[in-house]
Amino acid sequence: MVEAPRIRPPSWRDPRLGVGVLLVALAVALGWWAVSSASARVGVWAATQTLTPGSSLAGNVTAVDVDPAIAPLYLSVQTEPSGVVDRVIQPGELVPISAITDSVALRTLVVPSSSAIPEGTGPGSRVDVWHTPGRAISGERGEPALVAEDVLVQAVLTDSSFLASQYGGVQILIEPERLPALLAAMADDGNLVVVPRGG
Repeated sequence: MVEAPRIRPPSWRDPRLGVGVLLVALAVALGWWAVSSASARVGVWAATQTLTPGSSLAGNVTAVDVDPAIAPLYLSVQTEPSGVVDRVIQPGELVPISAITDSVALRTLVVPSSSAIPEGTGPGSRVDVWHTPGRAISGERGEPALVAEDVLVQAVLTDSSFLASQYGGVQILIEPERLPALLAAMADDGNLVVVPRGG
């Protein structure tokens, strides 16, 4: 009768024991790294709604935690949110330090629309404003003209009684030097139409 081989406990010289100890140590180290990395995250401010140039940071941001490696690029929660932004920042987007300023060289203007505001137009959208002149003495209308190209929408307004337009209008941001042409078109008895830009 052949005697069954006996199972011997592994010796400390057994390489398998060393590999096992190494794997356990590695797992412990990885766990410690994960916990310490999570606790080392840094708080910065993120937008709670769409911010357009000139929008105030106060009351429009919330604290979020980010990786310390990217934190220096954004406004820290250790800093009181103040000032305004000089670009569009979408909801949930982190607020870059480079986007904060004291003021922006843009003017706010409310433009009534002679047709329905296209769906999807809202804060942060870019639009063109077209003007069709009123009828001349001859009874003919002039050709439509682009009076404000690629302007930024700050808000869509739907109060037709305030705007004297059944379709409401848009509040836009525009450079001062481009105001005269748009104001002249608004003073005419023609039609103003807001057209979203593609892309």
